[in-house]
Amino acid sequence: MADRLKALGKPYRVHYAGRARANMALVERLLRDHGDVATLYCADEQRRLSLAEVIGTLPQDGHVYACGPEEMLAELQTRMEAAPDRLHIEHFSAVGTGLDPDKETAFEVELADSERTLTVAAHETLLDALEAAGIDVQSDCREGLCGSCEVRLLEGEADHRDKVLTASERAEGGRLISCCSRARDGGRLVLAL
Repeated sequence: MADRLKALGKPYRVHYAGRARANMALVERLLRDHGDVATLYCADEQRRLSLAEVIGTLPQDGHVYACGPEEMLAELQTRMEAAPDRLHIEHFSAVGTGLDPDKETAFEVELADSERTLTVAAHETLLDALEAAGIDVQSDCREGLCGSCEVRLLEGEADHRDKVLTASERAEGGRLISCCSRARDGGRLVLAL
């Protein structure tokens, strides 16, 4: 991303934190190509990243793109609650996206295009039910991290469990990540499939 922004001549900053410089990937390249806008925070050098300071220096229309430990990402989400659409996160952990068959309920999904209705059992994902019915939905991670299994939601209230959609995308409706999200409270969903 930094390479692309630099090539476009757009303003950006890179904040890179880790335990030890020796274990941080691409540090030499980052400093060589983006040293004037890059800041390293190495715990073994007594430099720690302050998310409050970074966000405090963010331009009013600036965006934050982040990846890292879930605790840090959760803090970023909290600190940017007033502007959630300006925060873009890449998760590497599917914490909170999985099924708990003891707590799940079955639900129905109507496929508007094919005029079929399926029941998604408590122990299966929507994606599993669609595939079992012969509906081809692209998928990759199957953990709610990549978004490749997104389907169009026409009606119904979704229980979004993915790590892909933003808060405003969830509020707008119209999209559902089928590998992990379900109908809220066992309701009914209508999909464009």
